[in-house]
Amino acid sequence: MPSRHTARSAGLLAALAATLFTAACGSGGGGGDAADVQPRNGGSITYASQKEPDCWDPHASAQDVTAFTQRPIFDSLVYQKPDGSLEPWLASSWKISEDGLTYTLELRRDVTFHDGAKFDAAAVKANFDHIVAKDTESQFAAGLLGPYTGAKVTGPYEIQVSFSRPYSPFLQVASTTFLGIASPASLRVGEDKLCSGTASVGSGPFRNGRYTRGQQRVYTRNADYDWAPKGAAQSGPARLDSVTVRFITEDATRVGALNSGQIDGAAALPPNAIAGVRANPRLTAISKQTPGAVYAYYLNTTGGVFTDIRVRRAFQRGLDIGTIVKSVYQGTTDRAWSVLSPTTPYSYDASLENSWPYDPALAAKLLDEAGWTGRDAAGYRTRDGRRLSIVSPVYGRPTLFSQAAQAELKKIGFYLDLHASTDATEVSGLLDDGKYDVVETSWARPDGDILSSFFLSTETSKGGGHNFAHVADPQVDTWLKAAQAAQSPQERAKQYAQVQKWVIDNAAVVPTFVSTATVGVNRKVHGLRLSIATWPEFYGAWVQAG
Repeated sequence: MPSRHTARSAGLLAALAATLFTAACGSGGGGGDAADVQPRNGGSITYASQKEPDCWDPHASAQDVTAFTQRPIFDSLVYQKPDGSLEPWLASSWKISEDGLTYTLELRRDVTFHDGAKFDAAAVKANFDHIVAKDTESQFAAGLLGPYTGAKVTGPYEIQVSFSRPYSPFLQVASTTFLGIASPASLRVGEDKLCSGTASVGSGPFRNGRYTRGQQRVYTRNADYDWAPKGAAQSGPARLDSVTVRFITEDATRVGALNSGQIDGAAALPPNAIAGVRANPRLTAISKQTPGAVYAYYLNTTGGVFTDIRVRRAFQRGLDIGTIVKSVYQGTTDRAWSVLSPTTPYSYDASLENSWPYDPALAAKLLDEAGWTGRDAAGYRTRDGRRLSIVSPVYGRPTLFSQAAQAELKKIGFYLDLHASTDATEVSGLLDDGKYDVVETSWARPDGDILSSFFLSTETSKGGGHNFAHVADPQVDTWLKAAQAAQSPQERAKQYAQVQKWVIDNAAVVPTFVSTATVGVNRKVHGLRLSIATWPEFYGAWVQAG
């Protein structure tokens, strides 16, 4: 397995191939029609994921699949409801200092970890210390803490979390699995064991069960569980005795197992399988648009041909995004106009819709003005005998969308070099050293502060961030830090809107489509719903007898 650092950068690109594309309509919850049946305890379900974590420690890993597969085990301090609002979970209440620098959290007193240890303020501090520890090599969680300066135990069940400047995203990031609370004893076993998936100990509704690398993981019911947030599907212990997550990477195999009844649910239905699943009377589909950063091209504004804004704008306006999305995804997802998904709470700027349509004539004019007036034998534009070539590092295989974009871009004279490699170190090196022209990625997060990860000048790839466009504009930094300081959702939305407009106006990013998560589910399974981050939640699920 590659080092955790190299897996972070390359794993981000690998996630592109597993982006969840499905119908843009549908429900956030489902299973069978439960109107005529009553919930029951007992039984088990088997669910197929299209990915397996490289590292199972959510404090270290940046992978969405780690957050999903570890949510049954780890509770969080805060709960983010499907509508985006926040409510207490392991933290029973909180206060924010007048200067916005300190959060004082009162904690529940009735929580017990799976190993029998009591949950308290010391346990919370141990988790924050682990997240920021050098040995953890945190790829995402430490970055989520932003300007964090430390946590201080101020009572057995009270803790203060401090920041160097006001940081309003804290409560939302505290709701994620990446900041999930583990038993302090488990954190001391060493990062290798935590990453291996054999040492996960939390306080969640399910306990860590048998794990067979490359095949499956089992979760067993925590009979003592009695501290779910109010917004959860139920209270008390989970109804299911166990959940098994199988790792089936091939789409056809995963869908076939669902249709044949070998499994009860399947992630990431490909567009060409959705209609068949919905036509199967034993199955249903649950769909939800994914919040956060949409699938987009981030253009390297400080190196290569994209230092010229005319060339960036030519790429932006010369790519027929709408046609590609319809062709590749068969009407199962929407074309994107902003870098943010419309479902990102209190953040999306709808005024960008239809504001930068496909315009190949404008693209051609811009390339002429930039001096790319020649054509080589293959039809690509040239300047001073050099082809207009742009390099896009790809970890694994290029996506269908990228291959279609490659063909479309050739029409206006760009050669999109899809530099595919299964060497994580090689791909990470290209990203960290800025040896690329474009990076294609998406990132699920139900908060507009995801913009900070991609556009704050300090968030470089080498430093653990995702500023692949190399944006380093003082005004953008000011807007993002103002959003982080604001407690009002309306004020944060105002600042985020300015950032969204700026990155489009400056062609630093070219949004393409809005990812939509859809899972197929057997109708005998009830109560399975998608979280706000569009991951299945097993806590409220139950299986119909017979």
